[in-house]
Amino acid sequence: MSNFDASAPVIIGVGEASRKTVSGEWPSPRELAGAAIKVALADTGQSPSVAAAIDTIAAIRTFEDSGVSLGTGSPDNTPEAFGAAGGISAPRLIYADVGGQSPQAMLNELAGDIRRGTCELAVLVAAEATGTAKRARKAGVTLDWRLPSDTPFDNRLSSFPILSRTEIRHGIISMPLAYSLIENARRMELGLNADAYAQELAALWSAFSAKAEGRTHAQFPGYRSPDAMLGDDNANYPLTDIYRRWHVAQDAVDLGGAIILTSAGKARDLGVPQDKWVWLAGAAEASEPDLGPVDIYSCFPCAVFAAVDTMNDAARALGDYTLTGGLSFFGGPGNGYSVYNIAAMVDALRHDGSKPALVTANGGVMSKQAVGIYTASQPAIAWSGAAAKGYAPKQIALDDAPHGKGRVLSFVRSAGKDGFGPATLIIEMENGARAMAVLDSTPDGDLGHRIVDVTSGEKRHMATIL
Repeated sequence: MSNFDASAPVIIGVGEASRKTVSGEWPSPRELAGAAIKVALADTGQSPSVAAAIDTIAAIRTFEDSGVSLGTGSPDNTPEAFGAAGGISAPRLIYADVGGQSPQAMLNELAGDIRRGTCELAVLVAAEATGTAKRARKAGVTLDWRLPSDTPFDNRLSSFPILSRTEIRHGIISMPLAYSLIENARRMELGLNADAYAQELAALWSAFSAKAEGRTHAQFPGYRSPDAMLGDDNANYPLTDIYRRWHVAQDAVDLGGAIILTSAGKARDLGVPQDKWVWLAGAAEASEPDLGPVDIYSCFPCAVFAAVDTMNDAARALGDYTLTGGLSFFGGPGNGYSVYNIAAMVDALRHDGSKPALVTANGGVMSKQAVGIYTASQPAIAWSGAAAKGYAPKQIALDDAPHGKGRVLSFVRSAGKDGFGPATLIIEMENGARAMAVLDSTPDGDLGHRIVDVTSGEKRHMATIL
C-alpha cells in the first residue's frame, strides 16, 4: 500500500496454554507461560526469526506476588523466568503492576514504545496456576516455584489502594462486597426490586456462559441457564445479598497466555503473513459507533453493565459483550485475564475483520481502567502512540464524623451459613455529605432509600432504621 505505516504497532502472534495442554499433575505458572509463548511464536509463522528479534519481555504480575500468596513462592525475576521457559530472552524485562487493567495498559505502553522506535519486538505474557496451588494444598503437597536470579528488571509495584481503611472498617473486606455496593446502586437507579434485578444478572451471565463453551482453554465451560444462575445447584451459593458464587471471577485456574507485538515494518521484514496482523487503533477510536467483536472485562456483572448502559447498543446480544465467557466461566487468572480476551479478539478479527474490536480491562473496584481499539487492517487515522489519560473522576469525600439522619444510597449484606450478616451502607446525609455506616439489626427486604439515623464511632459508624 502506498501509505503503509511502517512504525504502527501490530500484534503478530498470540498463544494460550492450560492444564489441558501442559503435561504433569502440578504445572507451575512458569511452565504455563513457557507453553503459551511457544504457541504465540508458532502463531507468527516465523518463530526462529521472531524469537531472535525480541528485545522486551513484559510479564503480568502473578497473584503470588500481589499479596495473595498460596505459599508456592515465585521466581526472583518472573519476566526472565517466563521467557526462558518459552525459549526466549531479552535485555529489557518488565514486571507489570497489580490490577486487571495491567495487560491492556502494558500493551498500550509497549505499542507506544514501538511507535516511537524505543522497542522493536515485545512479548507480553501472563500465567497463573492458582488451581494447581489450591489442589496441592488440599492434597497436602508442597510446591516450590521459586527460582533464583540476580538479573535486574523493571519492577512495577505501586501502592495504589484497592480498598480504603474506611471501607475495611465498615465491613467491605472483599471484592464481592465492594462490587455489590456498585451493583445495588445501579439496581436502585433503575428502580428494580431484588428479584427483577436478579433476573437481569442471570440473563447476562447465562449468555456469557454460552460463550465459554467455544474457548479451548476455558476453565469452567458449560452452559448455565438463567434459572440455574438463580438457584443453589452446582455450588451456586450466595456470597452477598446480590451475588452468588457463579456471578464472580473464579480464580482456581491454570492458564498461560502470550501476545507478540512489533511494528508493521518489522513484521513485514520478518516475513510474518499480513493476515496475521492486528493493528492497535488507539483510544481515540473509542467512540466508534459500529463495533464488531467486543470483550468487556467481567469480574462482576456491574463491570459489564457499565459498558452495556454506556454503549446503548440495542442490536448487540448480551452474549456479544464477551469473546471468552468472562472471568466466571473462562476463568479469572488474577491480574492476567485481559491477555486472554486480547488473544480472543485477535482470533475474532482474523476471522472477520470488517469492523473494529473493543477490549476493556478493569482493576481495583472499577478504579483502574485500560481500553484498546483494534482493527484487522491499517487504521485510516494512525494512532499517535500515546494512550489518552485525560479523564479525572470527580472525588467525593466521606464524612469522618457523620451524625443525624441520612438516606441509603446503596448497601450490601454478606452471606454466611447462618444467613445474611449486618449491612454496610453508603448514606447521603441531610447536609448532602456522604458517609458509610453499619446496620447491625438488618430487617428483611430492600434497604434502598431507607431513612436511617447515624451515630459516629471511633472505629465505625452505626445506623438504625427510622
